[in-house]
Amino acid sequence: MSAPLPAPELWVEDARELLDRQTEVLEMIARAAPLAEVLTGILASLEHLMAGARCSVLLLDRERGTLHHGAAPSLPETYVGAIDGMAIGPAAGSCGTAAALDVAVVATDVRSDPRWVGYRDLAAAAGLRSCWSTPIEGRDGRPVGTFAVYHARPHRPNPREQLLVDRFTHLASVAIDHARLVQERQARLEAETARRTAEELSRARLELLAAVGHEARTPIQAIVGFAELLGTMDLDEPRRREALQHIGAAAGHVMDLLSDVLDLSRLEANVLPVAAEPVDLGEVVDEAFGLLSAQAGRRGCRLVHDVRGERRVLGDRRRLRQVLINLVANSVRHGRVGGCVQVSCRTDADPTGASVLVTIDDDGPGIPPDVLPRIFTPYARAAPGDGSAEESIGLGLALAHGLVRAMGGDLSVGSSGPGGTSMHLRLPA
Repeated sequence: MSAPLPAPELWVEDARELLDRQTEVLEMIARAAPLAEVLTGILASLEHLMAGARCSVLLLDRERGTLHHGAAPSLPETYVGAIDGMAIGPAAGSCGTAAALDVAVVATDVRSDPRWVGYRDLAAAAGLRSCWSTPIEGRDGRPVGTFAVYHARPHRPNPREQLLVDRFTHLASVAIDHARLVQERQARLEAETARRTAEELSRARLELLAAVGHEARTPIQAIVGFAELLGTMDLDEPRRREALQHIGAAAGHVMDLLSDVLDLSRLEANVLPVAAEPVDLGEVVDEAFGLLSAQAGRRGCRLVHDVRGERRVLGDRRRLRQVLINLVANSVRHGRVGGCVQVSCRTDADPTGASVLVTIDDDGPGIPPDVLPRIFTPYARAAPGDGSAEESIGLGLALAHGLVRAMGGDLSVGSSGPGGTSMHLRLPA
């Protein structure tokens, strides 16, 4: 004979409590709270309404046919850990059986229920005597988990408890489905992002190869042309020496280009060897100026710096010289004819500790606004039709940026406009 129905006043109280609890859970779902937090809120609400009950939700892995911990706010951790990953089946306790057969399973007394033979000791150690498990249905009508209610004594659910569990099981179903929808949407977004990134990377590689090939074609043609000239014509000594100089210069340009490409690939693979040692910044600036004096002289450009005293930074001396040569050469090339390139530095405090800020200033027309966001991208160009020159920035700035990052520093554009460009090189002091 079934238990008598509760008094009407109790049903009214339950309805109010259910409404309040349901509103709280839906608000948690709406603000994208983690699934475990939402399920814990659902179970805590039911335990509040069912005195003496301890509840849990297990999530079903359909591919493996196993149940995994979702939430269990009042069950012992040892018990929760022991059943986590249990295989479902017709004799796998209440939860495993409910998930396998897609029916509610009531074990009034787990000590005598044949489905609990393999789990009786665990239940006894946790102080659990009865377990009532209900499948949580997913959008497709198949179980996505189980909703279990435990008691410390033999127990069979009454109509009120069945109604409460039905309502909260439905809430759990909504929460699980919502979480899986969010997870699937996130997975699709990540897959789409990965696909686009791969496509952009592939396109960037192709563009880089095309640009490198285009830049290498001119010096290689010069090498071939002058080599044919030497082989087919009887040149006097001055013209022969001039042809050999052109061949040497063109070969050096190709070697520098290939070296830059190799360094970029090593930086991308994080295998470029970079030393970390104290370096006298003033000495390195003097070396870079010495190597660039001829180039600057051809444009009537003055090279000045005020790096004085003990300006020591932590880095790789050879790589730092390479960075400064790239930056100063770029300023000379794009600066005003007859202008000036100035290098200055100061000790600066940043959030990570003391550092040295090196500034390279020129008086050129500035970086085109379209190129500025891509200034450290190899061979970036201004957009067609914006009035800017079509000359690309080559590999130098991209390589310098990667080298500085490898030395634990940072390279950025401080400012750029009609009055000139200021590059900021920050290095550990």
